[in-house]
Order: sequence, then structure tokens, then C-alpha cells
Amino acid sequence: MENRLRDVTNLICLEAFREATRELAEAQIKCRQAAHHLASIQGELEQRLVHAYREQSFGPLDPLFTKEEAALALYEQAAANLTEVEERWCALRVALAYEEKMMREGQSSRRQLN
Repeated sequence: MENRLRDVTNLICLEAFREATRELAEAQIKCRQAAHHLASIQGELEQRLVHAYREQSFGPLDPLFTKEEAALALYEQAAANLTEVEERWCALRVALAYEEKMMREGQSSRRQLN
């Protein structure tokens, strides 16, 4: 009977939780990649600004500013998506714990009736 109480493979939320966990991992990776890409562009921009300040020539920086804006937009989108996925994952984690608790309580009350 102990094994049946610990068996959570029949929980309804389990597959949805697994899918949410996979989505969370993917969203974390995409957010980290977007942050790294943004930081890389900002580092390059900073170096070019220092150089441009020395040379007093700021014209060729426009494309890099545009690139930074695009990278920032992608990062913000990835961060917002990560927040949504984290919220879903947390909700499913709570639902799964509740479902497991209810299943265990149901099994223990059946034992008490016997």
C-alpha cells in the first residue's frame, strides 16, 4: 500500500506540469541568451562611444543604437514571456501538490473505512 501512496504517475496535472517545466527551462534559456546578446551589444556600443568621443566622430554609431534598441526589445519580450511561464509553472505546481494531497487523503480514508 505504501508504494501506491507514493505513486503519483496517475495524477491529472502531472503531464501539464512536465510540459510547463520544459517551457520554463526553454524560457529561461531564451531570456539568458537575450540578456547576453544585449550585454554584448551594449559593451560594443560603450567601446565605440569611447572611441568616437576621442575622435569626435559620432555619425557611424546610429546603426549600433538601432541594434541595441532591437536587442533590448527582444530581451524585454523574453523576460515578459519568462514571467508568464513562471506564473503558469507555479500555479501547476500548487495544483499538482493539491491533487496529490487529495489523492492521498482519499486513499487513507478508504483504508480507515475497511
